[in-house]
Amino acid sequence: MNLPILKAIILSGLICCIQMPAKAQDKGKSELNIGAGMMASEDALSDAVILWFSALFNTHPDVKVPGASWSVTYKYHVSERLAVGGSSVLNPTSDRWIPDFPSDDRWKRRSLTTAGEATLYWVKGDNFQFYGTAGVGFFVKRSRFYNVQTETKFGTTFQASPVGLRMGKRVGVFMEIGYGYKGVFNGGLSMRF
Repeated sequence: MNLPILKAIILSGLICCIQMPAKAQDKGKSELNIGAGMMASEDALSDAVILWFSALFNTHPDVKVPGASWSVTYKYHVSERLAVGGSSVLNPTSDRWIPDFPSDDRWKRRSLTTAGEATLYWVKGDNFQFYGTAGVGFFVKRSRFYNVQTETKFGTTFQASPVGLRMGKRVGVFMEIGYGYKGVFNGGLSMRF
């Protein structure tokens, strides 16, 4: 799999979607979010089990937070309380914060996740929204040991963010707390159109 070509295709598709007018949709029902998340995990289920066992058996390894996972999310507001959409997440340093990897691990890992998401709004006002989001999708993870050995892994993943906050009317900021492919803490800019 050639990731530079895949990145170019995805970037070209996003640019075309942004430049094309969306005449089939109602005005003000679409939302585009660009965010950064910390402590993202593509292997969300197995990583949760590892963290749970380390907490249960009182082995508290140091957790490292190496960098952000970058996401682009589109939402369409189906009703006053429900929005559906999709998300793409690029994690340039995947698996680095999980405690069972040795500290001298020289593998470079990066991943690309694509998922469908649903958002349920608990409280919704003009300039303030409190919501929860859940998503399910798949990922492609590429691991490289210097330039000698390369491995590619595919799998399914999820994101559960029960606490989300968006402030702003047309353009705003958002913050989410959850677990999965976007990270434990996720935030960024949001635009409605």
